[in-house]
Amino acid sequence: MAIANGNGELATGDELSALDVLLDGDIDKVMSQLDKVVAAAPSYRKLISRWENQGWSSESFDFTADAEEWASDTWTAEERKYLNWILSSFFIGEERVTTELLPFAIAAPTDDQRIFLASQIADEARHCVFFDRFYREVLNSGTATIAENLATERKLMHNEYLELFDGILHDAAETLRKDPSDMDALVRGVTIYMIVIEGTLALTGARFILRYLKEADRLPGFRDGFTHVNRDESRHVGFGIRFLNDAINTDVHYRDLIQETLSSTLPTAVLAFSPGWVENRYDFDTPFGYHSSEMFEYAMKSLSKKLAAMGMEPAAAGAPA
Repeated sequence: MAIANGNGELATGDELSALDVLLDGDIDKVMSQLDKVVAAAPSYRKLISRWENQGWSSESFDFTADAEEWASDTWTAEERKYLNWILSSFFIGEERVTTELLPFAIAAPTDDQRIFLASQIADEARHCVFFDRFYREVLNSGTATIAENLATERKLMHNEYLELFDGILHDAAETLRKDPSDMDALVRGVTIYMIVIEGTLALTGARFILRYLKEADRLPGFRDGFTHVNRDESRHVGFGIRFLNDAINTDVHYRDLIQETLSSTLPTAVLAFSPGWVENRYDFDTPFGYHSSEMFEYAMKSLSKKLAAMGMEPAAAGAPA
């Protein structure tokens, strides 16, 4: 089967199958099939179409069972501490990106790219609202506004996390705000956000959290909503890979820029999603039955596949072949 895609080209059955996975609500399928989405390299118009077909409301999830569970003794103190910290890192990140992506959308060279990035900004805002509701209704944050909720959870973030979002990502966005024609800054920003933060860190962290929640049958309302969040993030990563592949094909100079950006960002990024209270930030156990080495290995293998899809050597920036 083949139909015309957004560029007037024929979309193959493999591409359609891969993209259809992004409509699935099962996190295992979303995560395991992301590689096929990457390999399909869907057009910007096809990604925009997926966005239109994947609409959801942050208010549609029932948190009643979640709130009852959180109020019970089901969760240990250690589990609560770790879950609160890692979900806060997502919550704060969603707000930061909602703001920082604005210059990206203005700077994008084509209409299709700008339209997709505008849709992504809307996604990130919706994710932020989803987390705000979960924190108020389930975790009993005691806050009245999103701003108050964010300010409270921001206190849990350590230096490396703040450096990644308020330093590295913000600097790329600020450079674009001052000069939207700076293509190097746009390539650097897309690499930092779509490839490192979303594609390597966030999707990995979400995969392990959601896998645990599914196996333990906990927080059903949040689990459903967070799966929708990560379905969106998978689409964003698909855009980043397509954009960077196009950039490399336009000018080989961008291959070196992407590798330099990965090399300079990953050391901070790894620590950004590592809890600050553990003795060894690279080697620690989680209260959910998996070790840090499992997350790091999964993240780097995922990064290597994305690099290959972009037309780069998988070993760039230390990613395994």
